[in-house]
Amino acid sequence: MEAHLVLDRVTARQGGREVLDGLSFAVPRGQKLALLGPAGAGKTATLLLVAGFLRPTLGTVRLAGRDITMAAPHLRDIGMVFQDDALFPHLSVLDNVGFGLKMRGIPRRERRERARATLAALGMAALVDRHPARLDATERRLVALARAAAPHPALLLIDEPPAPADAPQREAVRDLLGAALGPEHITAILATHDRAAAFALADTIALLRDGVLQQIAAPRELYQRPASRFVASFTGGCNLLPARLIRRDGATALVALPGGTAGARAPDGLGTGPVLLCVRPHRVRLDPAGPVRGPVETVSYQGALTRVTLRLPEPFVAELSQAPHSLARGETVAMGWDEADAWLLPADS
Repeated sequence: MEAHLVLDRVTARQGGREVLDGLSFAVPRGQKLALLGPAGAGKTATLLLVAGFLRPTLGTVRLAGRDITMAAPHLRDIGMVFQDDALFPHLSVLDNVGFGLKMRGIPRRERRERARATLAALGMAALVDRHPARLDATERRLVALARAAAPHPALLLIDEPPAPADAPQREAVRDLLGAALGPEHITAILATHDRAAAFALADTIALLRDGVLQQIAAPRELYQRPASRFVASFTGGCNLLPARLIRRDGATALVALPGGTAGARAPDGLGTGPVLLCVRPHRVRLDPAGPVRGPVETVSYQGALTRVTLRLPEPFVAELSQAPHSLARGETVAMGWDEADAWLLPADS
């Protein structure tokens, strides 16, 4: 697939400190990349660099085959949605969205048609005549997104996609964003700390920490095959158990744990010796012959699942779809998992 945007070994400084360190990745045409990570990871700095508001000290940036490393922001054909929506308070929603089209010389009738179509894709058709002061925070973010997307830029950058506090509304907004970003011609980069938004909207996720790329992969790959302890923890709850790799057979391996042996998948290049075994809580099951055994610390009934924590040197969590009603605090139980549901990491990761 053709690379539309390429960052090659980019390093950048901001506010007297290094915010990006040797960052490299490529975004194919029509794909959506999520920059995911905690505060200070370098997500916004990456967007500012691609948009031209932050200059790299090293490395290059290419868009549609053109070197834009030092190009002025207005010459890059990039639309950007900042965390500060920056809507024009005196303009209606329709005119706010049409503003970028007006700056490109699009005739009034055409720009209004395109603005209406973009708003409709985001579920905002009924709000075209309102002004920003009469919108809530999520609606303002969606209008800002529509304004950036309406001119069909070569690249769309979104700093923190709208994420309402209400869970059902959050899901609705993600659905709307997915629909708006769906056309193949739109290439987009989303910067977010919201794991659910990244997994729902992106074709590929680049996980950053302190300006360094930790792993880049499709959402499913990132979740099922994390490259390190940090990636495993940041992408969702994960039990991490010190183990020793005894032998491997291709992509699978046998490891020794304090309570017995277990199978797991293993990345290329991982040899025998100390390792970390990663298994997600929802993949764990009660198993009398399982390699993890310990007293129950907590039992929390959560409807479809029962969350059970064992008291080991580190808490071991299981989310059981079928837990016995008699399971009680202090009871000693054993747990296991299927070989395909555990993943090995380097011990020093």
